[in-house]
Amino acid sequence: MTTRRRKPSASLTRIMNNIDEDKLRRTRDRMLVAVKINDTLKAKGISQKRFAEMTGRSESEISEWLSGDRNFTIDTLSDIKKYLGLDLLNIPTMRTVPVSKDASRIKVAKKRTPVLYDMSDILTSNVTSGWLSASRLELSVAL
Repeated sequence: MTTRRRKPSASLTRIMNNIDEDKLRRTRDRMLVAVKINDTLKAKGISQKRFAEMTGRSESEISEWLSGDRNFTIDTLSDIKKYLGLDLLNIPTMRTVPVSKDASRIKVAKKRTPVLYDMSDILTSNVTSGWLSASRLELSVAL
């Protein structure tokens, strides 16, 4: 049995042609995140209800997550990593070095005394009517 492919409607074609590439990319990425979360829940045998309890969220919010309509915050993605072990941020771990107690006691000045720089020795140039002229800058700058 052969099936014939229907020709898309003119309205659908017009809508698809007017979709913004950024919106399409964002929607695709949200859907991929939703699928990844859903697949992880299934693989771990965790229901939406149980996941909602684990995260302290409502079941309707979890349902929103899994529908692909949700634009996740970094905090939410961090929570998902905590409860499911699913890293959706893909940020490599930064190397850190322990700081000794002595080093942590070093105080850094909160206010800096401004330093006055004399700018009077600096010349500025100006071209007018084909002539080059130089003049001294008569101001000081505090940094």
